Amino acid sequence: MKILRRNLSLMLALRYLNPLRTLFSIITLICLVGVALGVMVLIVVLSVMGGLQKEMEERVLAFTPHYVLAQSDGMKRIALSQERCDWEQLVEQLQALPNVASAYPQLEGQAFAQSEAGRIMVQFSALQPHNNAQLAPLLPMLKEGTFDFGEGFDQECVISRKTATSLGLSLGDELHLTPVGSIDEVAAIYAMIQNPLVTQSNNAFMESISHIFDETTPANGGELIPQEKLENVISLIRSFPADKMRKSEIEACNTLYSLAVSHAGGVPFSAEEKQSWQNTATEIASLDRDKEDGKAVKSINEMVMPVDLRVVGIYQAPENMDGPNVYMPLSIAQEVVGYSNENAGNVMGICVRLQNAHEPGNVEAEMNQLLPDNTASTEELPLGAHWFISPWTKTFEQWHKLIANERIMMNFVLSAINLIASFCIMAVMFTMSIQRKREIAVLQALGATPGKIMGIFAWQGVIIGFLGAILGIILALLVLYYRFEIQAALASIGMDPFPMEAHGITIPAEYDPVVFGKQAFMAFVMVVIASIVPAFLVSRQDPAKALRSN
Repeated sequence: MKILRRNLSLMLALRYLNPLRTLFSIITLICLVGVALGVMVLIVVLSVMGGLQKEMEERVLAFTPHYVLAQSDGMKRIALSQERCDWEQLVEQLQALPNVASAYPQLEGQAFAQSEAGRIMVQFSALQPHNNAQLAPLLPMLKEGTFDFGEGFDQECVISRKTATSLGLSLGDELHLTPVGSIDEVAAIYAMIQNPLVTQSNNAFMESISHIFDETTPANGGELIPQEKLENVISLIRSFPADKMRKSEIEACNTLYSLAVSHAGGVPFSAEEKQSWQNTATEIASLDRDKEDGKAVKSINEMVMPVDLRVVGIYQAPENMDGPNVYMPLSIAQEVVGYSNENAGNVMGICVRLQNAHEPGNVEAEMNQLLPDNTASTEELPLGAHWFISPWTKTFEQWHKLIANERIMMNFVLSAINLIASFCIMAVMFTMSIQRKREIAVLQALGATPGKIMGIFAWQGVIIGFLGAILGIILALLVLYYRFEIQAALASIGMDPFPMEAHGITIPAEYDPVVFGKQAFMAFVMVVIASIVPAFLVSRQDPAKALRSN
Protein backbone atom coordinates (compact mmCIF):
# COMPACT_ATOMS: atom_id res chain seq x y z
CA MET A 1 0.00 0.00 0.00
CA LYS A 2 2.90 2.34 0.68
CA ILE A 3 4.15 1.73 -2.85
CA LEU A 4 0.68 2.44 -4.26
CA ARG A 5 0.38 5.69 -2.28
CA ARG A 6 3.70 6.84 -3.66
CA ASN A 7 2.63 5.98 -7.23
CA LEU A 8 -0.66 7.71 -7.89
CA SER A 9 -0.89 6.46 -11.50
CA LEU A 10 -0.48 2.79 -10.53
CA MET A 11 -2.98 3.11 -7.65
CA LEU A 12 -5.65 4.68 -9.88
CA ALA A 13 -4.94 2.14 -12.65
CA LEU A 14 -5.68 -0.74 -10.27
CA ARG A 15 -8.79 1.08 -9.03
CA TYR A 16 -10.09 1.57 -12.57
CA LEU A 17 -9.34 -2.06 -13.49
CA ASN A 18 -11.35 -3.29 -10.50
CA PRO A 19 -14.16 -0.78 -10.01
CA LEU A 20 -16.52 -3.47 -8.64
CA ARG A 21 -14.10 -4.29 -5.79
CA THR A 22 -14.09 -7.94 -6.83
CA LEU A 23 -11.04 -9.99 -7.80
CA PHE A 24 -11.44 -8.81 -11.40
CA SER A 25 -14.07 -6.64 -12.95
CA ILE A 26 -15.97 -7.99 -16.00
CA ILE A 27 -14.30 -5.56 -18.42
CA THR A 28 -10.82 -6.36 -17.10
CA LEU A 29 -11.55 -10.09 -17.32
CA ILE A 30 -12.70 -9.77 -20.92
CA CYS A 31 -9.50 -7.90 -21.83
CA LEU A 32 -7.33 -10.52 -20.11
CA VAL A 33 -9.13 -13.41 -21.82
CA GLY A 34 -8.82 -11.72 -25.21
CA VAL A 35 -5.05 -11.28 -24.87
CA ALA A 36 -4.59 -14.77 -23.42
CA LEU A 37 -6.56 -16.45 -26.21
CA GLY A 38 -4.57 -14.57 -28.85
CA VAL A 39 -1.25 -15.63 -27.33
CA MET A 40 -2.48 -19.19 -26.84
CA VAL A 41 -3.63 -19.63 -30.45
CA LEU A 42 -0.39 -18.24 -31.86
CA ILE A 43 1.81 -20.44 -29.65
CA VAL A 44 -0.24 -23.60 -30.28
CA VAL A 45 -0.33 -23.19 -34.06
CA LEU A 46 3.35 -22.29 -34.39
CA SER A 47 4.36 -25.13 -32.05
CA VAL A 48 2.36 -27.64 -34.09
CA MET A 49 3.80 -26.28 -37.36
CA GLY A 50 7.32 -26.49 -35.93
CA GLY A 51 6.69 -30.03 -34.71
CA LEU A 52 5.28 -31.02 -38.08
CA GLN A 53 8.35 -29.67 -39.88
CA LYS A 54 10.67 -31.49 -37.48
CA GLU A 55 8.70 -34.73 -37.80
CA MET A 56 8.71 -34.56 -41.60
CA GLU A 57 12.43 -33.82 -41.68
CA GLU A 58 13.14 -36.85 -39.49
CA ARG A 59 11.10 -39.04 -41.82
CA VAL A 60 12.79 -37.65 -44.91
CA LEU A 61 16.25 -38.18 -43.40
CA ALA A 62 15.44 -41.79 -42.55
CA PHE A 63 15.81 -42.53 -46.28
CA THR A 64 17.77 -39.57 -47.58
CA PRO A 65 21.55 -39.23 -47.19
CA HIS A 66 22.75 -35.89 -45.87
CA TYR A 67 25.27 -35.55 -48.72
CA VAL A 68 25.65 -37.31 -52.08
CA LEU A 69 29.04 -37.29 -53.81
CA ALA A 70 28.93 -38.10 -57.52
CA GLN A 71 30.64 -37.34 -60.83
CA SER A 72 29.54 -35.87 -64.16
CA ASP A 73 31.21 -35.69 -67.55
CA GLY A 74 30.27 -32.03 -67.92
CA MET A 75 26.81 -32.86 -69.30
CA LYS A 76 25.30 -35.76 -67.35
CA ARG A 77 25.92 -37.80 -64.23
CA ILE A 78 28.21 -40.81 -64.67
CA ALA A 79 28.93 -43.90 -62.60
CA LEU A 80 31.89 -44.20 -60.27
CA SER A 81 34.22 -46.90 -61.59
CA GLN A 82 36.97 -48.61 -59.62
CA GLU A 83 39.45 -47.83 -62.41
CA ARG A 84 38.81 -44.10 -62.28
CA CYS A 85 38.10 -43.79 -58.55
CA ASP A 86 38.72 -46.29 -55.77
CA TRP A 87 35.39 -45.51 -54.15
CA GLU A 88 35.78 -48.19 -51.46
CA GLN A 89 38.89 -46.46 -50.14
CA LEU A 90 37.17 -43.09 -50.45
CA VAL A 91 34.26 -44.40 -48.34
CA GLU A 92 36.69 -45.39 -45.57
CA GLN A 93 38.32 -41.95 -45.68
CA LEU A 94 34.95 -40.20 -45.48
CA GLN A 95 33.89 -42.30 -42.49
CA ALA A 96 36.99 -41.15 -40.62
CA LEU A 97 35.96 -37.47 -40.84
CA PRO A 98 34.61 -35.84 -37.66
CA ASN A 99 30.84 -35.35 -37.59
CA VAL A 100 30.39 -38.12 -40.21
CA ALA A 101 28.24 -40.97 -38.91
CA SER A 102 28.45 -43.23 -41.95
CA ALA A 103 29.37 -43.39 -45.63
CA TYR A 104 28.18 -45.99 -48.13
CA PRO A 105 27.79 -46.45 -51.91
CA GLN A 106 24.66 -45.25 -53.66
CA LEU A 107 22.91 -47.50 -56.16
CA GLU A 108 19.24 -47.16 -57.00
CA GLY A 109 16.84 -47.40 -59.90
CA GLN A 110 13.39 -48.38 -61.09
CA ALA A 111 12.00 -51.76 -62.04
CA PHE A 112 8.77 -53.63 -62.70
CA ALA A 113 7.84 -55.85 -59.74
CA GLN A 114 5.57 -58.76 -60.51
CA SER A 115 3.79 -61.52 -58.63
CA GLU A 116 0.67 -63.59 -59.16
CA ALA A 117 -1.38 -60.67 -57.81
CA GLY A 118 -0.21 -58.17 -60.43
CA ARG A 119 2.57 -55.91 -61.62
CA ILE A 120 3.66 -52.47 -60.39
CA MET A 121 6.53 -50.03 -60.87
CA VAL A 122 8.87 -49.88 -57.86
CA GLN A 123 11.91 -47.92 -56.72
CA PHE A 124 14.78 -50.06 -55.47
CA SER A 125 17.88 -49.17 -53.50
CA ALA A 126 21.05 -51.05 -52.51
CA LEU A 127 22.32 -51.78 -49.00
CA GLN A 128 25.72 -52.92 -47.84
CA PRO A 129 24.90 -56.04 -45.77
CA HIS A 130 27.22 -55.32 -42.82
CA ASN A 131 27.04 -51.52 -42.75
CA ASN A 132 25.24 -51.08 -39.42
CA ALA A 133 25.33 -47.28 -39.69
CA GLN A 134 23.41 -47.45 -42.98
CA LEU A 135 20.85 -49.86 -41.51
CA ALA A 136 20.33 -47.96 -38.23
CA PRO A 137 17.67 -45.48 -39.51
CA LEU A 138 15.74 -48.34 -41.18
CA LEU A 139 15.67 -50.89 -38.35
CA PRO A 140 12.94 -49.11 -36.30
CA MET A 141 10.61 -49.40 -39.32
CA LEU A 142 11.12 -53.15 -39.76
CA LYS A 143 7.84 -55.00 -39.00
CA GLU A 144 8.59 -58.55 -40.13
CA GLY A 145 11.72 -60.53 -40.93
CA THR A 146 15.18 -59.01 -41.00
CA PHE A 147 17.55 -56.72 -42.88
CA ASP A 148 20.29 -59.35 -42.59
CA PHE A 149 21.38 -60.27 -46.14
CA GLY A 150 24.21 -62.52 -44.95
CA GLU A 151 27.23 -62.02 -47.20
CA GLY A 152 25.07 -60.19 -49.74
CA PHE A 153 25.36 -62.69 -52.59
CA ASP A 154 21.97 -64.38 -52.23
CA GLN A 155 18.90 -63.28 -54.22
CA GLU A 156 17.14 -61.63 -51.27
CA CYS A 157 15.27 -58.40 -50.65
CA VAL A 158 13.29 -56.38 -48.11
CA ILE A 159 10.10 -54.75 -49.36
CA SER A 160 7.77 -52.08 -48.00
CA ARG A 161 4.41 -52.94 -46.46
CA LYS A 162 2.68 -51.07 -49.30
CA THR A 163 4.47 -53.18 -51.93
CA ALA A 164 3.72 -56.40 -50.03
CA THR A 165 0.02 -55.50 -49.89
CA SER A 166 -0.14 -54.50 -53.57
CA LEU A 167 1.51 -57.72 -54.77
CA GLY A 168 0.12 -60.06 -52.11
CA LEU A 169 3.58 -61.03 -50.83
CA SER A 170 4.72 -62.28 -47.44
CA LEU A 171 7.99 -63.51 -45.95
CA GLY A 172 9.60 -66.24 -48.06
CA ASP A 173 7.71 -65.40 -51.26
CA GLU A 174 9.45 -64.74 -54.59
CA LEU A 175 9.44 -61.26 -56.14
CA HIS A 176 10.00 -61.17 -59.91
CA LEU A 177 11.89 -57.97 -60.72
CA THR A 178 12.43 -56.69 -64.27
CA PRO A 179 14.75 -53.67 -64.45
CA VAL A 180 13.57 -50.77 -66.55
CA GLY A 181 17.08 -50.38 -68.00
CA SER A 182 18.02 -47.48 -70.18
CA ILE A 183 14.84 -46.24 -71.84
CA ASP A 184 16.86 -44.08 -74.21
CA GLU A 185 18.95 -47.03 -75.38
CA VAL A 186 15.91 -49.23 -75.89
CA ALA A 187 14.15 -46.46 -77.82
CA ALA A 188 17.27 -45.87 -79.94
CA ILE A 189 17.54 -49.58 -80.80
CA TYR A 190 13.86 -49.75 -81.69
CA ALA A 191 14.19 -46.69 -83.93
CA MET A 192 17.33 -48.14 -85.53
CA ILE A 193 15.77 -51.43 -86.61
CA GLN A 194 13.02 -49.56 -88.44
CA ASN A 195 15.59 -48.42 -91.03
CA PRO A 196 17.78 -50.37 -93.48
CA LEU A 197 21.50 -50.91 -92.90
CA VAL A 198 23.24 -47.54 -93.07
CA THR A 199 26.32 -48.81 -94.93
CA GLN A 200 24.51 -50.89 -97.53
CA SER A 201 22.02 -48.12 -98.29
CA ASN A 202 24.89 -45.71 -99.12
CA ASN A 203 25.86 -46.64 -102.68
CA ALA A 204 28.79 -44.22 -102.80
CA PHE A 205 30.31 -45.81 -99.72
CA MET A 206 29.86 -49.38 -100.97
CA GLU A 207 31.35 -48.43 -104.33
CA SER A 208 34.35 -46.71 -102.72
CA ILE A 209 35.36 -49.54 -100.38
CA SER A 210 34.80 -52.23 -103.03
CA HIS A 211 36.95 -50.64 -105.77
CA ILE A 212 39.52 -48.77 -103.71
CA PHE A 213 42.35 -51.07 -104.94
CA ASP A 214 41.41 -50.79 -108.63
CA GLU A 215 43.95 -48.02 -109.32
CA THR A 216 46.95 -48.48 -107.07
CA THR A 217 50.66 -47.80 -107.43
CA PRO A 218 53.24 -50.36 -106.26
CA ALA A 219 55.54 -48.93 -103.58
CA ASN A 220 57.93 -50.47 -101.06
CA GLY A 221 56.50 -53.97 -101.44
CA GLY A 222 52.93 -52.76 -101.08
CA GLU A 223 50.23 -50.80 -102.89
CA LEU A 224 49.76 -47.04 -102.65
CA ILE A 225 46.15 -45.83 -102.86
CA PRO A 226 45.39 -42.33 -104.15
CA GLN A 227 44.93 -39.82 -101.35
CA GLU A 228 41.55 -38.60 -102.55
CA LYS A 229 40.07 -42.11 -102.36
CA LEU A 230 41.11 -42.56 -98.74
CA GLU A 231 39.84 -39.10 -97.79
CA ASN A 232 36.53 -39.88 -99.47
CA VAL A 233 36.12 -43.06 -97.40
CA ILE A 234 37.07 -41.21 -94.21
CA SER A 235 34.57 -38.47 -94.98
CA LEU A 236 31.76 -40.94 -95.68
CA ILE A 237 32.37 -42.90 -92.47
CA ARG A 238 32.36 -39.68 -90.43
CA SER A 239 29.00 -38.73 -91.93
CA PHE A 240 27.31 -41.92 -90.73
CA PRO A 241 24.98 -41.44 -87.70
CA ALA A 242 26.37 -43.79 -85.06
CA ASP A 243 23.00 -44.13 -83.27
CA LYS A 244 21.43 -45.59 -86.43
CA MET A 245 24.13 -48.17 -87.16
CA ARG A 246 24.08 -51.82 -86.12
CA LYS A 247 26.90 -53.11 -83.97
CA SER A 248 28.47 -55.10 -86.84
CA GLU A 249 28.43 -52.02 -89.05
CA ILE A 250 30.16 -49.93 -86.39
CA GLU A 251 32.88 -52.53 -85.87
CA ALA A 252 33.49 -52.90 -89.63
CA CYS A 253 33.56 -49.13 -90.21
CA ASN A 254 35.99 -48.68 -87.31
CA THR A 255 38.35 -51.18 -89.00
CA LEU A 256 38.14 -49.39 -92.36
CA TYR A 257 38.51 -45.99 -90.72
CA SER A 258 41.67 -47.05 -88.86
CA LEU A 259 43.22 -48.45 -92.05
CA ALA A 260 42.30 -45.36 -94.09
CA VAL A 261 43.65 -42.90 -91.51
CA SER A 262 46.90 -44.82 -91.00
CA HIS A 263 47.59 -44.83 -94.79
CA ALA A 264 46.31 -41.34 -95.65
CA GLY A 265 49.81 -39.88 -95.50
CA GLY A 266 51.14 -41.82 -98.47
CA VAL A 267 51.83 -45.07 -96.59
CA PRO A 268 51.38 -48.14 -98.84
CA PHE A 269 49.10 -51.03 -97.91
CA SER A 270 50.81 -54.33 -97.16
CA ALA A 271 49.36 -57.61 -98.42
CA GLU A 272 47.89 -58.37 -94.98
CA GLU A 273 46.32 -54.92 -94.69
CA LYS A 274 44.85 -55.21 -98.18
CA GLN A 275 43.36 -58.59 -97.29
CA SER A 276 41.91 -57.14 -94.08
CA TRP A 277 40.30 -54.28 -96.01
CA GLN A 278 38.80 -56.61 -98.63
CA ASN A 279 37.48 -59.03 -96.00
CA THR A 280 35.85 -56.15 -94.13
CA ALA A 281 34.30 -54.77 -97.33
CA THR A 282 32.94 -58.23 -98.15
CA GLU A 283 31.61 -58.57 -94.61
CA ILE A 284 29.71 -55.26 -94.91
CA ALA A 285 28.25 -56.28 -98.28
CA SER A 286 27.08 -59.63 -96.90
CA LEU A 287 25.43 -58.28 -93.73
CA ASP A 288 21.87 -59.57 -93.34
CA ARG A 289 19.44 -57.00 -91.95
CA ASP A 290 17.20 -59.56 -90.23
CA LYS A 291 20.14 -61.13 -88.42
CA GLU A 292 21.52 -57.77 -87.36
CA ASP A 293 18.10 -56.68 -86.11
CA GLY A 294 17.86 -59.94 -84.19
CA LYS A 295 21.19 -59.19 -82.50
CA ALA A 296 19.93 -55.72 -81.57
CA VAL A 297 16.74 -57.11 -80.06
CA LYS A 298 18.77 -59.70 -78.16
CA SER A 299 20.86 -56.89 -76.64
CA ILE A 300 17.63 -55.39 -75.29
CA ASN A 301 16.77 -58.71 -73.65
CA GLU A 302 20.21 -58.80 -72.05
CA MET A 303 19.82 -55.20 -70.93
CA VAL A 304 16.60 -55.91 -69.00
CA MET A 305 17.46 -59.33 -67.58
CA PRO A 306 14.86 -60.13 -64.88
CA VAL A 307 15.77 -61.49 -61.43
CA ASP A 308 13.83 -63.41 -58.79
CA LEU A 309 14.33 -62.21 -55.21
CA ARG A 310 13.17 -63.93 -52.02
CA VAL A 311 11.45 -61.62 -49.51
CA VAL A 312 13.28 -61.81 -46.16
CA GLY A 313 11.83 -58.68 -44.54
CA ILE A 314 8.93 -56.22 -44.66
CA TYR A 315 9.21 -52.67 -43.34
CA GLN A 316 6.61 -50.00 -42.71
CA ALA A 317 7.40 -46.73 -44.47
CA PRO A 318 5.86 -43.59 -42.92
CA GLU A 319 2.55 -42.49 -44.38
CA ASN A 320 2.89 -39.89 -47.17
CA MET A 321 6.70 -40.24 -47.00
CA ASP A 322 7.39 -43.40 -48.95
CA GLY A 323 10.95 -44.58 -49.26
CA PRO A 324 12.29 -47.20 -51.68
CA ASN A 325 9.86 -50.05 -52.31
CA VAL A 326 12.62 -52.66 -52.43
CA TYR A 327 15.98 -52.93 -50.64
CA MET A 328 18.51 -55.47 -51.91
CA PRO A 329 22.21 -56.26 -51.39
CA LEU A 330 24.69 -54.08 -53.27
CA SER A 331 26.06 -56.97 -55.36
CA ILE A 332 22.57 -57.95 -56.55
CA ALA A 333 21.67 -54.33 -57.32
CA GLN A 334 24.81 -54.00 -59.45
CA GLU A 335 23.61 -56.93 -61.55
CA VAL A 336 20.11 -55.44 -61.84
CA VAL A 337 21.33 -52.07 -63.15
CA GLY A 338 23.89 -53.68 -65.47
CA TYR A 339 27.03 -52.94 -63.44
CA SER A 340 28.48 -56.38 -64.09
CA ASN A 341 31.04 -57.85 -66.47
CA GLU A 342 33.02 -54.88 -67.82
CA ASN A 343 31.29 -52.49 -65.37
CA ALA A 344 31.77 -54.72 -62.33
CA GLY A 345 32.08 -52.78 -59.11
CA ASN A 346 30.54 -49.54 -60.40
CA VAL A 347 28.22 -47.47 -58.21
CA MET A 348 26.22 -44.30 -58.83
CA GLY A 349 27.77 -42.23 -56.05
CA ILE A 350 28.67 -42.13 -52.38
CA CYS A 351 26.19 -41.24 -49.62
CA VAL A 352 27.28 -39.55 -46.40
CA ARG A 353 25.26 -39.24 -43.20
CA LEU A 354 26.31 -36.79 -40.47
CA GLN A 355 26.03 -36.93 -36.70
CA ASN A 356 23.81 -33.83 -36.92
CA ALA A 357 22.29 -33.00 -40.30
CA HIS A 358 21.43 -29.47 -39.17
CA GLU A 359 24.99 -28.63 -38.07
CA PRO A 360 27.31 -29.80 -40.87
CA GLY A 361 30.12 -27.42 -39.94
CA ASN A 362 32.95 -27.46 -42.49
CA VAL A 363 32.45 -31.11 -43.46
CA GLU A 364 31.80 -30.19 -47.11
CA ALA A 365 35.22 -28.55 -47.40
CA GLU A 366 36.83 -31.57 -45.73
CA MET A 367 35.13 -33.91 -48.20
CA ASN A 368 36.34 -31.83 -51.13
CA GLN A 369 39.92 -32.30 -49.99
CA LEU A 370 39.56 -36.09 -50.12
CA LEU A 371 38.13 -36.29 -53.65
CA PRO A 372 40.64 -37.48 -56.29
CA ASP A 373 41.28 -35.35 -59.36
CA ASN A 374 39.69 -37.04 -62.40
CA THR A 375 39.49 -33.99 -64.66
CA ALA A 376 42.10 -35.30 -67.10
CA SER A 377 40.75 -36.08 -70.57
CA THR A 378 40.45 -39.77 -71.50
CA GLU A 379 39.16 -41.67 -74.52
CA GLU A 380 36.03 -42.59 -72.58
CA LEU A 381 35.56 -39.08 -71.09
CA PRO A 382 37.01 -36.40 -73.39
CA LEU A 383 35.98 -33.65 -70.94
CA GLY A 384 37.14 -35.57 -67.88
CA ALA A 385 35.11 -36.40 -64.77
CA HIS A 386 34.04 -33.65 -62.38
CA TRP A 387 32.92 -34.14 -58.78
CA PHE A 388 29.84 -32.47 -57.34
CA ILE A 389 28.44 -32.60 -53.80
CA SER A 390 24.69 -32.37 -53.27
CA PRO A 391 23.45 -31.68 -49.69
CA TRP A 392 20.01 -32.81 -48.57
CA THR A 393 18.97 -29.20 -48.00
CA LYS A 394 19.44 -28.57 -51.74
CA THR A 395 17.57 -31.72 -52.70
CA PHE A 396 14.58 -30.65 -50.60
CA GLU A 397 15.08 -26.90 -51.07
CA GLN A 398 11.60 -26.28 -52.47
CA TRP A 399 10.01 -28.32 -49.69
CA HIS A 400 11.90 -26.28 -47.08
CA LYS A 401 10.79 -23.03 -48.70
CA LEU A 402 7.18 -24.25 -48.74
CA ILE A 403 7.21 -25.10 -45.02
CA ALA A 404 8.97 -21.81 -44.15
CA ASN A 405 6.47 -19.78 -46.20
CA GLU A 406 3.57 -21.59 -44.55
CA ARG A 407 4.92 -20.72 -41.10
CA ILE A 408 5.44 -17.08 -42.09
CA MET A 409 1.94 -16.78 -43.55
CA MET A 410 0.41 -18.58 -40.58
CA ASN A 411 2.24 -16.25 -38.20
CA PHE A 412 1.12 -13.22 -40.19
CA VAL A 413 -2.52 -14.29 -40.33
CA LEU A 414 -2.71 -15.30 -36.69
CA SER A 415 -0.99 -12.10 -35.55
CA ALA A 416 -4.19 -10.38 -36.63
CA ILE A 417 -5.79 -12.01 -33.59
CA ASN A 418 -3.52 -10.09 -31.25
CA LEU A 419 -4.05 -6.96 -33.31
CA ILE A 420 -7.83 -7.30 -33.03
CA ALA A 421 -7.49 -7.87 -29.30
CA SER A 422 -5.37 -4.73 -29.08
CA PHE A 423 -8.02 -2.67 -30.89
CA CYS A 424 -10.65 -4.03 -28.55
CA ILE A 425 -8.52 -3.00 -25.57
CA MET A 426 -8.02 0.42 -27.15
CA ALA A 427 -11.80 0.75 -27.52
CA VAL A 428 -12.24 -0.27 -23.87
CA MET A 429 -9.67 2.33 -22.81
CA PHE A 430 -11.45 5.00 -24.82
CA THR A 431 -14.72 4.05 -23.15
CA MET A 432 -13.13 4.11 -19.72
CA SER A 433 -11.51 7.48 -20.44
CA ILE A 434 -14.85 8.97 -21.43
CA GLN A 435 -16.50 7.54 -18.31
CA ARG A 436 -13.68 8.95 -16.14
CA LYS A 437 -13.54 12.23 -18.01
CA ARG A 438 -14.75 14.36 -15.08
CA GLU A 439 -12.53 12.51 -12.58
CA ILE A 440 -9.50 13.06 -14.78
CA ALA A 441 -10.45 16.74 -15.07
CA VAL A 442 -10.51 16.99 -11.26
CA LEU A 443 -7.04 15.41 -11.10
CA GLN A 444 -5.81 17.91 -13.66
CA ALA A 445 -7.34 20.78 -11.68
CA LEU A 446 -5.57 19.51 -8.56
CA GLY A 447 -2.24 19.64 -10.39
CA ALA A 448 -1.83 16.19 -12.00
CA THR A 449 0.53 16.46 -14.95
CA PRO A 450 -0.22 14.91 -18.39
CA GLY A 451 2.46 12.31 -17.64
CA LYS A 452 0.59 11.22 -14.50
CA ILE A 453 -2.66 10.97 -16.47
CA MET A 454 -1.00 8.94 -19.23
CA GLY A 455 0.58 6.74 -16.58
CA ILE A 456 -2.86 5.65 -15.33
CA PHE A 457 -3.82 4.13 -18.69
CA ALA A 458 -0.31 2.96 -19.49
CA TRP A 459 -0.24 0.99 -16.23
CA GLN A 460 -3.58 -0.56 -17.13
CA GLY A 461 -2.10 -1.72 -20.46
CA VAL A 462 1.04 -3.07 -18.76
CA ILE A 463 -1.00 -5.03 -16.20
CA ILE A 464 -3.45 -6.44 -18.76
CA GLY A 465 -0.68 -7.19 -21.27
CA PHE A 466 1.59 -8.90 -18.74
CA LEU A 467 -1.11 -10.99 -17.06
CA GLY A 468 -2.72 -11.83 -20.43
CA ALA A 469 0.62 -12.98 -21.89
CA ILE A 470 1.39 -15.17 -18.85
CA LEU A 471 -2.12 -16.64 -18.91
CA GLY A 472 -1.78 -17.24 -22.68
CA ILE A 473 1.44 -19.23 -22.19
CA ILE A 474 -0.19 -21.33 -19.46
CA LEU A 475 -3.24 -22.04 -21.64
CA ALA A 476 -1.00 -22.91 -24.61
CA LEU A 477 0.98 -25.42 -22.51
CA LEU A 478 -2.28 -27.00 -21.32
CA VAL A 479 -3.65 -27.25 -24.86
CA LEU A 480 -0.41 -28.77 -26.18
CA TYR A 481 -0.24 -31.24 -23.28
CA TYR A 482 -3.84 -32.40 -23.81
CA ARG A 483 -3.81 -32.00 -27.61
CA PHE A 484 -4.64 -35.65 -28.31
CA GLU A 485 -7.63 -35.61 -25.97
CA ILE A 486 -8.84 -32.34 -27.50
CA GLN A 487 -8.44 -33.78 -31.00
CA ALA A 488 -10.38 -36.91 -30.05
CA ALA A 489 -13.18 -34.83 -28.56
CA LEU A 490 -13.43 -32.63 -31.67
CA ALA A 491 -13.22 -35.64 -33.98
CA SER A 492 -16.14 -37.25 -32.15
CA ILE A 493 -18.35 -34.38 -33.30
CA GLY A 494 -16.90 -34.32 -36.84
CA MET A 495 -14.47 -31.40 -36.38
CA ASP A 496 -11.04 -33.06 -36.52
CA PRO A 497 -8.51 -30.17 -36.93
CA PHE A 498 -5.59 -32.50 -37.77
CA PRO A 499 -6.86 -35.57 -39.65
CA MET A 500 -4.50 -38.56 -39.67
CA GLU A 501 -5.24 -39.22 -43.35
CA ALA A 502 -3.85 -35.86 -44.42
CA HIS A 503 -0.47 -36.11 -42.70
CA GLY A 504 -0.02 -39.74 -41.74
CA ILE A 505 1.16 -38.74 -38.24
CA THR A 506 -0.38 -37.73 -34.93
CA ILE A 507 -0.34 -34.09 -33.84
CA PRO A 508 3.32 -33.14 -33.31
CA ALA A 509 4.47 -30.27 -31.10
CA GLU A 510 7.71 -28.36 -30.61
CA TYR A 511 8.22 -26.74 -27.21
CA ASP A 512 10.43 -23.81 -28.15
CA PRO A 513 10.88 -21.25 -25.32
CA VAL A 514 11.97 -18.66 -27.88
CA VAL A 515 8.64 -18.94 -29.72
CA PHE A 516 6.72 -18.77 -26.45
CA GLY A 517 8.59 -15.69 -25.24
CA LYS A 518 8.42 -13.94 -28.62
CA GLN A 519 4.65 -14.27 -28.99
CA ALA A 520 4.03 -13.24 -25.37
CA PHE A 521 6.28 -10.19 -25.73
CA MET A 522 4.60 -9.15 -29.01
CA ALA A 523 1.18 -9.36 -27.37
CA PHE A 524 2.41 -7.37 -24.37
CA VAL A 525 3.83 -4.59 -26.56
CA MET A 526 0.68 -4.36 -28.70
CA VAL A 527 -1.54 -4.04 -25.61
CA VAL A 528 0.68 -1.33 -24.08
CA ILE A 529 0.64 0.65 -27.34
CA ALA A 530 -3.14 0.25 -27.51
CA SER A 531 -3.38 1.76 -24.01
CA ILE A 532 -1.07 4.71 -24.64
CA VAL A 533 -3.09 6.09 -27.57
CA PRO A 534 -6.25 6.92 -25.60
CA ALA A 535 -4.11 7.97 -22.63
CA PHE A 536 -2.35 10.55 -24.76
CA LEU A 537 -5.64 12.02 -25.98
CA VAL A 538 -7.20 12.15 -22.51
CA SER A 539 -4.14 13.76 -20.95
CA ARG A 540 -4.44 16.68 -23.39
CA GLN A 541 -8.09 17.54 -22.61
CA ASP A 542 -9.17 20.92 -21.22
CA PRO A 543 -10.22 20.30 -17.56
CA ALA A 544 -12.58 23.29 -17.55
CA LYS A 545 -14.52 22.00 -20.54
CA ALA A 546 -14.50 18.46 -19.16
CA LEU A 547 -15.98 19.64 -15.81
CA ARG A 548 -18.75 21.65 -17.56
CA SER A 549 -19.67 18.74 -19.89
CA ASN A 550 -22.37 16.25 -18.95
